[in-house]
Amino acid sequence: MSNFQRLDAVPPFVKITAEGVDDATRELLKWSAEFDPPSIGSDITLRINQIGRAKVTGYASIDGWLGVMCVPYNPPDWWVKQNGPPSVKNDSLAFGAEISL
Repeated sequence: MSNFQRLDAVPPFVKITAEGVDDATRELLKWSAEFDPPSIGSDITLRINQIGRAKVTGYASIDGWLGVMCVPYNPPDWWVKQNGPPSVKNDSLAFGAEISL
């Protein structure tokens, strides 16, 4: 059972580094990129599975990790078969390590 939660704004978070997380930040959500989470409306690239460019529609957390909700502009056919036509109603969760700006 997951603890997925949609978020309207970026909550307090800590960037994960090679050193890990110290005790003072252990309770914060973890963000897996060196850059800050992009703002809603920003364009990003979903680097995984050749999904391509997407628009950030919000934020979400699951199992202690922070991600961005996004809608691909022109996803591959397999993505559409799996998820349906891209829209805000079926946006996808992507983590910092899976995206670029």
